[in-house]
Amino acid sequence: MTTLDAPSGASIGHRIGWPRTVALHLGPGAAAFAVALLLAPVMHAWRLPAGFGLTVAFALVLTPLELGLLLRAANRATGRWSVREIRTVLAYPRRLGPIWLLVPVLFAFALVAAVVWSPAGAAIGDHLAGIYPDWTLPGYDDTAGLARPVLVATALGTLAIDGIVNPIVEELWFRGYLLPRMPVTGLAAAPWSAGLFAVQHYWQPYNWPLIFGLQVVIVALVLRLRCLRLGVVMHVLANTFGAVLTLSAVLAA
Repeated sequence: MTTLDAPSGASIGHRIGWPRTVALHLGPGAAAFAVALLLAPVMHAWRLPAGFGLTVAFALVLTPLELGLLLRAANRATGRWSVREIRTVLAYPRRLGPIWLLVPVLFAFALVAAVVWSPAGAAIGDHLAGIYPDWTLPGYDDTAGLARPVLVATALGTLAIDGIVNPIVEELWFRGYLLPRMPVTGLAAAPWSAGLFAVQHYWQPYNWPLIFGLQVVIVALVLRLRCLRLGVVMHVLANTFGAVLTLSAVLAA
């Protein structure tokens, strides 16, 4: 039995209020972004890409915080501290099965949406110059002058952490745990969940509308199909695709 095989609604308990809902959605990301900002000058001093500080913050702060909160919830439900017990507090356990057919369609839709949104995102990024650090904005090149082995190593690290590990934990946290406990029920929860998920990407406000739009679709499907695995697969695919593009560019240089 995997962490997604729990009976639907197992140990879900009562719904949580809006203050706690907002704090649990936005808190871990805020902590991670704060650490990434502190790490940016360290990355520069160590001749590493400034953006790699965000990957380090994901590994040291964001993923451990979300995983720790899941473990705490599982311990309260079962009395045991075990990753395997996280399944007891997750909802939407349906296996993918024929739902796999949706994956290429959704991925193609996401790519088209990202391309269409790109000019608007760049324009918003221009207006954020001087407010946000340069390394967080679209079009900024923080790889110039850095050694190729360093760029390859950091790209591989980002692929592993931000491409695979963090998206899986985020889906368990946001969709498997928080979504069924929000103060709103049914499909009405989709825009709220998508909006909070978009805003917690503090490091890319220029992409909030894009993230929100894509997430409304994914969250609605997770709710309608009761399949958390769909969210996991799509999140991993999206993050991995971007990380692979970065790695490919480094290797081709």
